[in-house]
Amino acid sequence: MGEQRSWVSSSYGCDTDATCVEVAIAAGRVHVRDSRRGGDEDAPRLTFSVAAWTLFLAHTTAD
Repeated sequence: MGEQRSWVSSSYGCDTDATCVEVAIAAGRVHVRDSRRGGDEDAPRLTFSVAAWTLFLAHTTAD
């Protein structure tokens, strides 16, 4: 049984059928998934270290 994660939907990029990116932080890792597959525990997801996620956000949100 996997650990319970609290997923948060992105505030950007959601369209009318609620297809968004969701993020959860658990055990010092940042997990990213497609909200359309949210309840599917076998669905693919990306996992980053907190440091890598911070760098990713810095580069994607830079002016």
